[in-house]
Amino acid sequence: MRERGVRPEEAAEPADLTLFGYPLEIWYTQLFIGLVNGCILILVALGLSIVFGLMGIINFAHGIFYMLGAYAGWLTVQLTGSFWLALLTAPLAVGLVGVLVERGVLRRIYGTRNANFAGVLVTYGLAIMIPDLVRMTFGRPGKPFAVPESLSGSLFRLGALDVHGYRMFILLVTALLLPSLWLLLNRTNLGLVIRAGTSDNLMVQLLGIDVARTWTITYALGAGLAALGGVITAPLVAVAPEMGGLVLIECFIVIVVGGMGSFLGAVAGGLIIGEALALTGMLYDVLADVVIYLAMALVLLVRPRGLFGQEGMSEE
Repeated sequence: MRERGVRPEEAAEPADLTLFGYPLEIWYTQLFIGLVNGCILILVALGLSIVFGLMGIINFAHGIFYMLGAYAGWLTVQLTGSFWLALLTAPLAVGLVGVLVERGVLRRIYGTRNANFAGVLVTYGLAIMIPDLVRMTFGRPGKPFAVPESLSGSLFRLGALDVHGYRMFILLVTALLLPSLWLLLNRTNLGLVIRAGTSDNLMVQLLGIDVARTWTITYALGAGLAALGGVITAPLVAVAPEMGGLVLIECFIVIVVGGMGSFLGAVAGGLIIGEALALTGMLYDVLADVVIYLAMALVLLVRPRGLFGQEGMSEE
C-alpha cells in the first residue's frame, strides 16, 4: 500500500537548503507521502484495534477484508464505471461478509477453552484460504484501478511532488471519518457498550446487554473500515490477492505501537509508522521495513502496553 516517494536524485531542481544532506523539498515530499500512507494505515488499523479491544481476537483475517474491499471496488467500477458508487458499496458489501464470518465461524468458538488462541487459528486459516479463492475467481495478475478523472489533476506542487487531487481526497476522507467514528464510539449507546465491553466484557453481559449482537456489529464495522481502506488504496496500487498480507503486518505494528484497543493509539501509531516508512524509504527502500520493527521493539521495551494502550489490555 505504501508509496515509495522521491529519491534525492529524482528531484526536479537542486535546492540550496538541505537537512542532513537532503534538499528540503525532498523532506516536504516524503512528509506528505508519509501523511497519506499514515491515513490509510489509520483507517485499516482502527478496525483491527476495535475488534481486538471488544472481542479479544487477534484478527488475522483483517487483511482479507482490506483486499476484498479493493476487489469489490474494482468490480463495481468495471460494472458501473462509478468510483463513487464503489466507495459506498465496497465497505457495505465487505461489512456483510464480516457479519457472515462472525456469525458463521467466530461465534462457534466463543466460550470454548482457549477461545483467543482458537480465534487466531481460525482467522489465520481464513487469511490463507480467501486469497486463494480470489485467485481462482479473478486470476493471479493484479487488476488496474484508475484514479477517478475528477481527482486526477494536479492541485499544487510540494517540493518535488505534484500533489494530485486524489491524495488530498484521502486526507479529506480520513479527516471526516475520524471525528465521525469518535462520536460513534463516545456519544452513542452502541459506542458506550463497545467501550464498556472493552474494559469489562463480563459485566456488560451480566447487565443483560445483547453482547452477541454488539460483537457482530463491531466485527462488521472493523471489516467495513478495512474495506474502505482497500478501495481508497486501490487506485494507488494494483489490486491483487496478496495486498492484504503486507498491510496486515503494518497494521499490527501500528496497534502495538499505539496501544491495543486504543482509538487514539491507532491514529498516533498510523501516523508514526506512515512517516517512518516514507522518511526511511527516502534513504533506502529496504531500511523502511527494518525501522518499523525497530520502532515496535523500542516501544515494547519502554512501554509494553503501547503509547496509549491500557495497562493489562494485551493480557486479557
